[in-house]
Formats: sequence, C-alpha cells, structure tokens
Amino acid sequence: MRRLLGVAVLILLLAGCATTDSGRSPVEGKKVAYVLNMARSDIFTDAAAGAVDTARALGMRCTVYFTGGDDALFITYVRSLAAEGYDGLFLSHGGRDYSYSLISYVRLLYPQLSIVTFDTELIGPDGKRETIDGVTQFFQDDRELATILLDYIIEEIADESPARVLKLWVPDYIAAFDRRNEGYEAYEDAGLIDTVAVVSPSTEIDPELASYRAMKEALEGIDEDDIDAIWASYDAYGRGCYRALMESGKDIPLVSVDISEGDMALMGEDGSLWLASACTDFRANGEQGMRLLALEMADEYERIPSGWIEMGASLITRDDLPGEGESLSDTAPSTYGDPDELVTSPWIRDAIGY
Repeated sequence: MRRLLGVAVLILLLAGCATTDSGRSPVEGKKVAYVLNMARSDIFTDAAAGAVDTARALGMRCTVYFTGGDDALFITYVRSLAAEGYDGLFLSHGGRDYSYSLISYVRLLYPQLSIVTFDTELIGPDGKRETIDGVTQFFQDDRELATILLDYIIEEIADESPARVLKLWVPDYIAAFDRRNEGYEAYEDAGLIDTVAVVSPSTEIDPELASYRAMKEALEGIDEDDIDAIWASYDAYGRGCYRALMESGKDIPLVSVDISEGDMALMGEDGSLWLASACTDFRANGEQGMRLLALEMADEYERIPSGWIEMGASLITRDDLPGEGESLSDTAPSTYGDPDELVTSPWIRDAIGY
C-alpha cells in the first residue's frame, strides 16, 4: 500500500467524533476509502470534499484516491484496501466489464466489508445488470440529465419539430454516457428530435482537447442553419466544443451535462452560446456515498430506500448563474443539492443537522 499511496492523489482525514442519543456514533473510528476511477476535476474534487466532510462529521477516517481512469489501478486499489482492513469502500466509476466480478470477489473474501458504488454498473456474466447482497448502488439520474436538456432545446431553442440536434457523445465508453443515451434515444424514437450528426471525441487524450479537435473539424462542414443546438454528454466535451464554436464564428447554441466553476465562467461570457447545463450537485453525491456507507456499517439497511438510488437532475441556465459573492447553491433551482434526497438516521441528523 505504501507504493500505491505515492501514485494516487490522497486526502486523509483524521476525524472527530459524532454523537447519538447514547453519546457515540455507531461508525465512530471506522476507516473508509473513496476510490474514484476518474481524473481530478472540479466536480470530482467537490464530490471528494463532500465525502470527506461527511465522514468527519460522523466520526470516521476517510481516504480519497483518484486513479486517472486507470482501470488496472482502480482494481489494485480495491483489492489492496480491502486486504488492508478498511471497514468500508465507496467506489466511483468502476468499469462495467469487471466491477461485478471484482466486487463479488472482494465481498466473498471480506464479508464484513461495506461497499457502496456510484455510477458503476454491475453487469453479470449473462450481460444483464445485477445486484450484490449488501452493496448499495447509486447513480445520477442520467436519463433525466439527457432529457431535461432536450426539453430545453425543444421548448426554448428550436422553432420547429423535430428539433435538429448535433450529438456530442462517445458510445460504449462509460456506463453514465450509455445511460444518458437511453434518454436521448427515447426522444429520437418519439420523433421529438432529429440527430443531424454524431461527433465522438477520442477517449485516448484529454476530453476537452479531444472534443475541441473533433468539433473544430466537424464544424467546418456544418451550416449553422441546419442545426438547432448541440447536445454534449459531458461538460468537458462542452468546454472543448465551446472553444471550437467561438473560433468558428457559427451561431449554434450549446447545452451539456454536468457543471463546474469553469463551465459557469464560459456560460456567463458576453454572447456565450453555452445556454444550459443539466447536473446534480457533486458535493451532495459525495455526501450521499458516505451516508450510505455509514448506514451499511451501522447495519441500518432498512433506512436505505433500495439497493439502487438515483440522484435527481437540475437544469441550470444562464439566468441561474451565481453573481459576485454567491454560489450555485444560492441561485440554482431547489432540486440542486436537495437534502431530502439524502439518506439519514437520527444519529446522522444529530451529527450533521439533517
């Protein structure tokens, strides 16, 4: 593990103690890890902060690792941390081709280990989605992230039906993108949108740079009058697309999934073509993961609504952007970071306040 710590981005929190009516948190002193199979970015840094702060409030020690999207490193972390005696693992963005077998194997060897997954599909040998006893899966509502943007295009941008959309998306890349595509395809099938073109950036390089290059090339052969809007499946793609759009001089509105401080800065520029984003509050996603893990370790599964939880999407338009001295939580719709979505328990409310 010493070598692993040198490779990963690590945040270690030595936590204080949460209290319950009996004076102690049932998870006080527990050692947990949050492993994100992603590169560091604004949204995932927010998720890590939410997880770490929640762990501290509940009296746990939390270690956070970023793998940079390296599946082999992610698998190594999961196996090594389980062997090191961690009490709980919060696993984000595990690959669909190995997560079911990996987690099943770890649970078999370490049955007392609590596990929560985020944006990780557990696909069994028969190719179907599976559950694993004692493991809670939660996701963003990816279908809704897709469709509320399409609704915005249809209702606020397009003059005629079906709305003409350029789709910026990569197939068979990560589970979240495919889940978003399920929502997108439902609108295609209903005749609400017409996909004029599909642009798929390379997954081998930086996503922002890859989308910039792909869109710069695509825009050379596109007449702006033939497209109502660009739908980007990921905000990093949105940033690259925005840059290519502004350089092209073509007046094509852009909408995207996820939002960060950098995204909001671009959306807020004078004359910006980036009109809307669909997102969840990633800080709340990190908090939810720690709350779920705490309930599992406290053997309070009855307080977990099901083995599969989805965090609702919010639409953020340019009108919702925070001003000076404000944060997005001050100006976004009430669905953004809604505490009613977070699982809780009397002792969690005592420690956190809700």
